[in-house]
Amino acid sequence: MAGASAASVIQSVLSAPTLVDYEGTKIVTAVRGEQAETVTILESYKRFGKLRLEFLSPESTSGRLIVDDGASSWHYEPSLHAVIRGPSFVTTSTRTDAEAILKRYDARVLGSEQVIGRQTLVLELLPKTRRLTRRLWVDQATGVVLRTEERSQSGELLFSSFFSRISYSLNLPSALFRFHLPAGAKIFTFFLSGDPIQDLQELSRQAKFAVKAPGTLGGVYAFQSGTIARHGALLAVSLLYSDGVNIVSLYETPSSKMAFPALGTSLVMRSGRGRWLDLGYFRVVIWESGGISFAILGTLPAESLVAMAEELNAVPR
Repeated sequence: MAGASAASVIQSVLSAPTLVDYEGTKIVTAVRGEQAETVTILESYKRFGKLRLEFLSPESTSGRLIVDDGASSWHYEPSLHAVIRGPSFVTTSTRTDAEAILKRYDARVLGSEQVIGRQTLVLELLPKTRRLTRRLWVDQATGVVLRTEERSQSGELLFSSFFSRISYSLNLPSALFRFHLPAGAKIFTFFLSGDPIQDLQELSRQAKFAVKAPGTLGGVYAFQSGTIARHGALLAVSLLYSDGVNIVSLYETPSSKMAFPALGTSLVMRSGRGRWLDLGYFRVVIWESGGISFAILGTLPAESLVAMAEELNAVPR
């Protein structure tokens, strides 16, 4: 891939999830203000969207497990002895997504570097909004991203991840990606009913409240579809946004139907109260605005999710 264009490198990243299985140890660091948290994860991936994440350290996260079979995800939190089941957050993109990414980002190849002894191409993605810069170190042989950095406009590091080791396979066992409920664990399940809905009026009609779903979030994450999620008598809307590589999930439900959670850290927002949770691999921002409770989840820095939340609050209903 010597002299590769940004488009060809992006295409190799999009194609990798359908070509190769891998298993490796990943170090993830999230920075917020003067605080940084680093976690070590054993990550296993099987072609066509199956993912297993076993948290090894620090002690506060040890035993945490996330299993995603491409249709549903299970998140076991040992400190609560609880399991949260929800929709998949893994995407296997198609060839047409490369063009969409290039419309949302200014992309360029910065050169080549060695990462854990493998030759990579360094891809820079600068969103049209100029809010942050993302760099990917892409394995030239497989298209797997071996290292990631996200930085603010001022160059401050917000998020990084890298494999300290990785091994490739073409046949990781399927049993590795089946979740087994721990004995006695409490389970919270969001069942998705019906097919994905692209029409917002139909989504609001089924949800029985006015759903907020702008065409894009953060200038680069485009609305894909929405579904109705149920947990007992609780009805919520689950909205999916994607930039072609990453997924952001947005949940909305009337505040009168759900108590505001006490989990996480208090968050000061321009409109309404909020909280955020760092779950090691992904982050969640929760807030209330205009009688609706929102939650936005993704593998992005907390600052990016908060900016999307503020952007959503400004959308008229």
